[in-house]
Amino acid sequence: SWLDKGVPLMAFPEGKRSMDGRLMDFKGGAFSMAVRSKVPIVPISISNTHAVMPSNALLPVQAGAGKLHVHVHSPIDVEGKSEDELAEL
Repeated sequence: SWLDKGVPLMAFPEGKRSMDGRLMDFKGGAFSMAVRSKVPIVPISISNTHAVMPSNALLPVQAGAGKLHVHVHSPIDVEGKSEDELAEL
């Protein structure tokens, strides 16, 4: 797999965008891939995307400069953790 070859993979664990911009429950696919490949998960949060581009918009409704924020969090080691445990973090 790509992960086994060291290629980084970005996934959105909710599976789709919410209608109101709130975080939805995570699906297990991204966690399953990380556990099977024994690679850490690096959580990344992107804040205020709904204000710039609502889920029903084809194009951004306003400029994102100064509004969008990207937060890179500390890596999570998957060793010894189940997919369900990772989804709860």
